[in-house]
Order: sequence, then C-alpha cells, then structure tokens
Amino acid sequence: MMKQERNHLLAKVAYLYYEQDYTQAQIAKELGIYRTTISRMLKQARDQHIVEIHIQGMDTGLFNLEFQIKNKYHLQSVVVIASQAHDSHQQKNQRLSQAAALHLKQIIKPHDIVGFSWGSVLAGIVWQLHNPTKTDATFVPLVGGPSPSNSQYHVNGIVYDMARQFGGKSLFVDAAAVQESKYVRDGIMNSHYFQEIRYDWDHLNIAMVGIGGPLSTQTSHWRDLLSVEDEEMLRQREAIGDCCCTFFDRYGKILSGDLLDRTIAIPLDQLQKADIRVGVARSVTKVPAIKALLKMGTLNSLITDEETAQRILA
Repeated sequence: MMKQERNHLLAKVAYLYYEQDYTQAQIAKELGIYRTTISRMLKQARDQHIVEIHIQGMDTGLFNLEFQIKNKYHLQSVVVIASQAHDSHQQKNQRLSQAAALHLKQIIKPHDIVGFSWGSVLAGIVWQLHNPTKTDATFVPLVGGPSPSNSQYHVNGIVYDMARQFGGKSLFVDAAAVQESKYVRDGIMNSHYFQEIRYDWDHLNIAMVGIGGPLSTQTSHWRDLLSVEDEEMLRQREAIGDCCCTFFDRYGKILSGDLLDRTIAIPLDQLQKADIRVGVARSVTKVPAIKALLKMGTLNSLITDEETAQRILA
C-alpha cells in the first residue's frame, strides 16, 4: 500500500474512532480489517501525528512524571503536584497535605487499619479531608511521640483527628520515640497496652509515612530526642535520611545498633508487609532519602511535588 493511501486509511480509522465514537470492533467491521489491526493503526496514527490528543486545563507533564517514576520503581501509584515558584515552604507543604488527603479518601476502605508516622505534612492532612466517608477504620501510630516542644506534631494527635474524621477509632503510644535504653524500650513495647498496637502493625492495610532528609536539615521535628553520641554515629555511618524514626544510608542499608534498639517504631521490614505504603514528602534535600526508600521497596506509593519528582528521575 502506498504511503498516501496508508495515511488516508489511518486518518479514516482515527476519524471513526475519535470523531464518530465507533468502537474498534465497529471500525473493523466497517472497513473489513482485523480488530487487532485497528488498535495498531490508532497507535500509528498518533505516532505519525495524523491525530493528536490534547487534554485541556491540565498539565500533562505531571502525569508523565508520575508515569516515569511509577515504572522506574515499580510502584502502585504516584501523585505529583505542580511546583509553584512563589509558594512559601508552608504553602508547598499545605498543598502536599491536600494531595495526600485526597489520595487517602480514594484508597481507604471500611474497617481498614491505617498507620501514620508523624510530621507537619501528615498532621496537615486532617484539615484537608472535608467530610470524608465514614469507614469505621482503626488508626494507629507507627512510631513513638516527639519531645514536649514539638507536641503539635504528635502522632497521637494525628491518629485521633483521623479517627474523628473517618468515624473510626484510634490507638495511642504513650512514650517518646527514643528511649534512654533498650531495656526501657523493650519494656514499653512488650507491655500489655502495646500488644494491640503490635497486632495492628502486623495487619496494616495502609501506612502513611513521612520521610526525613539528611542530618544537616532543620525541618525534622523529632530529632531533638537524639543524643550527641547518636548524631555522631549517624554522621560517621553517613545517614541519608529516616522513615518511621529508622535511619538508613544512600544504599538503603538500615543503620542498626544502639539508637535503633532504643527506638519505638515499626521495623521497616514489617512496614513492607502493609498492602499500601504511601511516602509523603517533598524538597530537593530529601531526594536521596526518597530514592533509597524506593529502591529498598519500603514504599509502593509516593506523593511529592514536581521539583522533587524531576530530581528523583534526574
């Protein structure tokens, strides 16, 4: 078939499909062509720009970033929000909280067990929910609490507010994330009241977690619990970030030892058993930590902004 005749046929197939709303089966019958051939011809028409598809009112570049990250790291879902150059740090976090709230409303099911770590972006989700469906879900902390100076980001407050919004129940961890010794930590986590939390950690449907960047950043609200010795150890072992108060290096190696033994938090290998594991984080400084967690398989979903997504793929 000559090129001009072929292009004419491609154009007619595209016209019937996009303009006349024919199904591929109807086009095949109309033109006497195999159904599987119609599918290939529609793709060829797009590839040769005989037909072009434009989505009005949306930045499809964001969809492309989502698609690339999803495929590169074999994720279930990726949400990328636009980066606005003039937004303040607080405004950027607020918009990320809004995206995370919408995502949670889409994925939560009745009677789910939902775990949360803590931080300002996760705490901001509750103010962006806007009358969610009542699910009778259980909300559980994945980590211990912060120091008294950062009580506004306490994970107990987050799960309490979530349970109130979704018409469910919440459990609490009545202890700081980092304890004085392994003995004290073990005593708390083996106590009678903690057993329901440990059960829920084993049966998580959804985990919503923040991601901490390198030690040099000042945005984390729980690291004031670390001792001078803890910080020196983390520097020597080149910690790149943390998730659920568990530090790791850029290669995804978890930094085990005294600090981790004193930490009240779900182990990352246990977190990986949750059905949906959503990382909610943005900023260029956190990119190495985000990439390490994605390579580790700790997360299977990511909510971030455009600037961060571009750096993840760079």
